[in-house]
Amino acid sequence: MFALFVLSCISLKLLHALDSWPTATASQVAPKSNFRYHPLIHWMDNGSFLTLPEVVSSLESPVVMMTANRGFLDLLHNLLFSIQRFHLRINLVIVCEDKSSYRNLSNGVRGLSIPYLVVLTHLNESVRNATRYGSANYLDLVQKRVSYLKLFVESGLDVLYIDADIVLLGDPFRHFEKKADLIVANEYRKGNNFCTCFLFLRAKRIVRTFLDEWLGALPNDTRGNQKTFNKVIRRDDFKKKITKQVLPANVFVSGMTFRESTTPWRKRKPQPALVHANWMIGRENKRGMFKQAGLWFVPKG
Repeated sequence: MFALFVLSCISLKLLHALDSWPTATASQVAPKSNFRYHPLIHWMDNGSFLTLPEVVSSLESPVVMMTANRGFLDLLHNLLFSIQRFHLRINLVIVCEDKSSYRNLSNGVRGLSIPYLVVLTHLNESVRNATRYGSANYLDLVQKRVSYLKLFVESGLDVLYIDADIVLLGDPFRHFEKKADLIVANEYRKGNNFCTCFLFLRAKRIVRTFLDEWLGALPNDTRGNQKTFNKVIRRDDFKKKITKQVLPANVFVSGMTFRESTTPWRKRKPQPALVHANWMIGRENKRGMFKQAGLWFVPKG
């Protein structure tokens, strides 16, 4: 009886969220996007904290996942405003690593109209402040993302993960190959160092197996999750069985590649689909790069 009561409470909480989901407006329509639009909520009751396992069965594929913690909220806001500029229709789920960021996003962001679903991590809450690359808190944050991806794929959902320190400048899905099981960004224009900052996974059995192996190898990764990803994906069994697409580094641009040129981003050929503020340490440095390059889209005030 108690289990039925708990299940009923969860169902009522989710139904309340569904009833509150906004409807699409004409400005949110992007006919050329590969997404089927499924409006999600951008406000939730602060007194209750939905978690990903509670809602994942009610989502539609594909899903875009982001993660948030209080220390990097300004960067996440910038990413969201960059998406709003070209009205990309996405099924967006933001996994919050602390209750502070959950409350912030649940209350809505002034000037932001794109819908999203806010959930709290079902794993241990992480530190709320900005974390330094390579620190224990940083490892905790980035390694939990693999568990979230695994939950989506095991639930039959294709999923795209996007780091908070990215801006989108166009519809990335137009570059995706339908036959690819795994689509990943590349750090370099020459050579391959796959970047888990931007990663698309299809809900296939071989991808689930890959995620199990990646997750199991994470305790040996002292830098985050990317070193382990690159090692596991290059194993012979996955090289042969996973159809992989590596995105062009001059379109899906890392921070290192972006700074190699002084040409303003609007005038670059080809036009970037995204810019990632990596290859630099610290939130202020990332924010500074975006502002200097004209890629800070959060409205003033």
